[in-house]
Amino acid sequence: MSQIIDNSSSISREQLTDAFLKALQLIDKRVSPLLGKATTRVLVQGAARRVAGQYPFLEYLITRPYTAIHPSAIQAHLAGATSAELAEGLNALLEECFAGLRELTGDLIAPPLHEEVTHELKQIQ
Repeated sequence: MSQIIDNSSSISREQLTDAFLKALQLIDKRVSPLLGKATTRVLVQGAARRVAGQYPFLEYLITRPYTAIHPSAIQAHLAGATSAELAEGLNALLEECFAGLRELTGDLIAPPLHEEVTHELKQIQ
């Protein structure tokens, strides 16, 4: 699994959560017109469900739409995780999102979107 967010950098928790929300917004912006908002929401919820056992701080994404998450609320919810754990969990969540997207569309959307999200996230690190 490639690291989308570098967990060895000195990026702050706030930067990590902002980057994470931007990545989800970018995925939403690119995927929703093709698959619909509901499918995109289920994609993120399914990814969260698959990684929540290892990263319990991501459980809130199972029941709460990521589109309704305010940055301050996510920062408060993720407060129990270290920056390294947070980066690792967010990487796992994003990778699961892309795995689900590959299942739905093959290589039509996932590879170029993965590259775009990775590029965007590298800009803040």
